[in-house]
Amino acid sequence: MAVTLQQLEIFRAVAQNLSFSVAARQVYTSQPHVSNQIRKLEEHYRVPLFVRSRPGISLTEAGAALYERITAILDDIDEAEQVIQQFRGLRRGSVTVAATASAGNHLLPGLLADFHAEHPEIVVRLNVSNTGDVAELVERDEAELAITPRRPSSSELESEPFYVEDLVVLAPSTFEVPDPLEVDAFAALPVIAREEGSLTLSMLNELLSEHSVEYVAQLSGTTAVNEAVAAGLGVSLVPERSSHVWRRSGAVTVSRLIDHRPRHEFHLVHSTQRYLTPATRALIKHLHVWALAGRRSDDG
Repeated sequence: MAVTLQQLEIFRAVAQNLSFSVAARQVYTSQPHVSNQIRKLEEHYRVPLFVRSRPGISLTEAGAALYERITAILDDIDEAEQVIQQFRGLRRGSVTVAATASAGNHLLPGLLADFHAEHPEIVVRLNVSNTGDVAELVERDEAELAITPRRPSSSELESEPFYVEDLVVLAPSTFEVPDPLEVDAFAALPVIAREEGSLTLSMLNELLSEHSVEYVAQLSGTTAVNEAVAAGLGVSLVPERSSHVWRRSGAVTVSRLIDHRPRHEFHLVHSTQRYLTPATRALIKHLHVWALAGRRSDDG
């Protein structure tokens, strides 16, 4: 097994904090993942790096020697990363984010504007794609981060809960759809669906599984669906955040379903095999702050 930069960075975080849980928060991953990577390092070097005891953990002599040597190495790597990025015309780096249509079109633009105000030197590239493709972009090393409602199954991808968004029934204002709405009444209306591979389509199919429904159209992307609803083609199940612009125009209405609360639970995903650059870490921290503020608002 080859030692990875991420494993050494995790080791440094644990050694600095003498805590697996604090280290996990520092490097934006889970505590089990931290424990697993330390175990792999110890298996590779065939010596214990930490002493585990009831009061806590401490470095072994071997661990202290490793920590002393890798700290300078990792600092040099961070500096080299920034120097190389300068030759690409970037003062402090870039981050590529892959996201599904709901997050990419209706959540991230505002968050990235705030991030740019704090970090004008970091360039963020956003790739909006189908739910089935988003995590694969990270796995193929075409993006550093992904935001997706489908938790990846690959062992090479690390995911954590990010935010939750309800799905609502969007209808043309001319339809006079009641709120709240029975599923039977929803199924009786002309329904517009998303494209194959969309998690929203899977949830819509499940919701209407006991009804004989033929979709009047299947459109690619939430924006196309919302435009079709506003034009009067039919109703659809859409992420609530995506409906705001059309609601303000007065072209559509929003209804919630009785006895059902379909929702997307979005995850923040990155590779366990890739070194997280300072720019990527800065964006992750920004997203964490936003998500934490949202959870506090919900609790309040």
